[in-house]
Amino acid sequence: MSVSQHWEKEKYEKNARFVSDYGEELIEWLSPKKDEYILDLGCGDGVLTKKISEYGCKVLGLDGSQKFVEATRKLGVHAIQGDAQNMNFENEFDAIFSNAALHWMTDSNKVLEGVSKALKKGGRFVVEMGCKGNVEKIENAMFEVAQKHNFKAVKCWFFPTEKEEKELLKKYGLKVKKMTSFSRPTLLPTGIKGWLQTFSAPAFVNIPKEMHEKLIDEIAEKVEKELEKNENGQIIADYVRLRFEAVKE
Repeated sequence: MSVSQHWEKEKYEKNARFVSDYGEELIEWLSPKKDEYILDLGCGDGVLTKKISEYGCKVLGLDGSQKFVEATRKLGVHAIQGDAQNMNFENEFDAIFSNAALHWMTDSNKVLEGVSKALKKGGRFVVEMGCKGNVEKIENAMFEVAQKHNFKAVKCWFFPTEKEEKELLKKYGLKVKKMTSFSRPTLLPTGIKGWLQTFSAPAFVNIPKEMHEKLIDEIAEKVEKELEKNENGQIIADYVRLRFEAVKE
């Protein structure tokens, strides 16, 4: 099973709506203009893709999950299924937008090569993704618990430092206009278990499916002791974000 196949729309809506809620601020960085052609890379269920289209621009959503592509189309936005690590666009887009998706694409060189090719000269690439340290306590617990049961979890995320991302962008002719990284403690509305049920499947791809719930229960128990909680006892995850705008030279 690939990362792109594991998404379940209903679980995502229930356990991860905060992803698109936080992404609205990124649209301000994008500053879409009327009649621009914009690609939403890793569009998810299309909620942000739809908001971008409301600026009067033409938008295309691209996602590896057919379920998410269908959800985006239901919102009246054009979307296609595809692999961001194997894109075939050339000088097509005025801008490429990506919220909380780039860190799932572990072959960063392939992604940025495709992005650079797909953008028009002067086109902008506006991204928010996980930064080094993002969900570190959760990820460590996932690997520790899997190992305890003699299973090997797969490293399914790429969380770069600012320096690493700048070097990658430069390599593909994408000049950073602005970049920031910041800690964003994130309330998990359905708790750590709901989060793991939504996001852990790619890490457990080589582990028998019947073991997943047992592992999730153990990881949740471990992480609940380590992460902060709000006054209502709800878990706050250790999110660290990297946000940037780069321009094709």
